Amino acid sequence: MRGYTVHLLFHLLAIAAGAACGIAGGLWWFGDDPSGLWLGTGALAVGVIVLILESLYISADQPAAPPRQPSRPPLESRPRIPLPPRERTRPDLEPVAAPPSDTLLQPSMDAAKSVDQETKTSALDALDAQWSDDRSTRQA
Repeated sequence: MRGYTVHLLFHLLAIAAGAACGIAGGLWWFGDDPSGLWLGTGALAVGVIVLILESLYISADQPAAPPRQPSRPPLESRPRIPLPPRERTRPDLEPVAAPPSDTLLQPSMDAAKSVDQETKTSALDALDAQWSDDRSTRQA
């Protein structure tokens, strides 16, 4: 920053304008003084102008940024380097033929029905045996 004292002067002017705006607004609000509204508006405008001048002063103090150079040329201007073809070294990447249809993991519908029927029959037999055992122990 060129001069810290100039920076402080701008701040003091902005504070003074804000205080004047507050006092004039108070006169208008509480004292019913119509000129207080105009004084407050004028002080507010002066404060805004002071802050704009301060920002212009600070920005004029800083040097212009140098233009940025691209770190590398654009993609279109770079030469293409052909890569050698890669050989497949992993056997799990090779395509595999589909398994034959007779080795599916799901049983056919006829086999599923017979398994279900066998399960139902064996479950009913087990329940009947349990029921008859419970009856025989109760009667004794």
